[in-house]
Amino acid sequence: MDDPNQNPQVKPGRLPSLLNPKFPISNATFHLFPNLPTELRQMIWEQSLTRERYITVELCTVDDTTGKLRRNGSYGRAWPVPKPYRLLFHYPPKPSALFSTSVESRASAQRFYRIVLPCFYVTESPSIIDSLQISEQNDQRNPQGIVLSHIGPRRKRPQALIPGTLSFNPELDTLEIMGLSQFTNFANDVWNHDPRNIGLCHVALLLRPRLLGYGIPHLPDYASSEDQLRQFIARLRSVTFVYYTNVDTLTHTSLAHRRCLLQNRCLLPVAWATGSFSRQQDPRLIGQEVFHSVHFDLWSIEDFDKPYQTWMELAEKLRVTTPCAFKIAYTTNRSKSPIRCESDAVAYFNSESERWEQQLNKWEASQQEQAWRDPKETKRQSNGAVETAIGFWTFPIEPHGQFSRDYNRPKGGRRCFDDLSASRPELCLFDL
Repeated sequence: MDDPNQNPQVKPGRLPSLLNPKFPISNATFHLFPNLPTELRQMIWEQSLTRERYITVELCTVDDTTGKLRRNGSYGRAWPVPKPYRLLFHYPPKPSALFSTSVESRASAQRFYRIVLPCFYVTESPSIIDSLQISEQNDQRNPQGIVLSHIGPRRKRPQALIPGTLSFNPELDTLEIMGLSQFTNFANDVWNHDPRNIGLCHVALLLRPRLLGYGIPHLPDYASSEDQLRQFIARLRSVTFVYYTNVDTLTHTSLAHRRCLLQNRCLLPVAWATGSFSRQQDPRLIGQEVFHSVHFDLWSIEDFDKPYQTWMELAEKLRVTTPCAFKIAYTTNRSKSPIRCESDAVAYFNSESERWEQQLNKWEASQQEQAWRDPKETKRQSNGAVETAIGFWTFPIEPHGQFSRDYNRPKGGRRCFDDLSASRPELCLFDL
């Protein structure tokens, strides 16, 4: 008998099962809720919102002559401050239902997500792009207020920007920030818009050591003053360096790397999603060989430590002594579209399963690699016996000496695997 609660896109026995929690949809109503004391109702509203969230934003400068948005790809180049910038909100998470439940719940949600900043929602919807191209005005703004994106020639797929707002809670939300040159200006704006004067608390930066290592020392060049930068860094409670493993690049490096990845790919966390998430120890029975599959595309051990060490040197130079937690976040490469619900995950699994099967067959046909393909493990993963996690692993960066690094790097290459078995990283699961 078919399961009435199962997503119609899910085909049993074909796709990996999902580890992420699924919250049941209920139409039940508590009729006595309005009779509760106001203070108790507000506590219930707030408790329902008290979840950590992961949000991705990008800070783009505005070209003085053309007015177009520019990505900040060159960290070593400083320009006069202040420089106009725009806040891009990538893949906004689903808004809380409290914003539309009642006047009281909406007021509670607005108090909870108390920092509100103007931004642009980034979308790649073909229908929006088509309507933009038809109704584009001379100022590149149509009657609906949608503007075309200008963020550099590297963007292959067309994007549109829709004016909106970014609302968040600084004590709970972690912001992954792209655009280091406007980092301090953005943090100052956050503090100015916070009625409690707490400001930015939790940030995540992409772990690109060759860029971050050189970009962090230039933060004083981008700040309006050294005192402004000092206050911003002193307010931070946690800094997470995020690493997205490019599995497509990894699988073409060597036979050993392909074997390691293909046998364990369903056990590695998958990105990317935004929104609320929970922290826990990974409940899956993961063998030691999986933690040997954690891959960092780095040149050397110095590159792994460089962003953290550079940040600490800057904090010491600025005489910042407030405590701050530093972590590494690890996940496999982002999907082309955000994973925000079970249907998105199913679409991702469908696409990846077909792509990997085609790639594996191609390797077998051209390189005779059937000898190492494990049919039992492949079948076990394909039949859903292995639960896949949409999220990321985190582990502290400071006691990094506990990790045994295996830098068997090909000549002229940069292929590094880390053994995280001693650390047992924390698993962060997105709510779908």
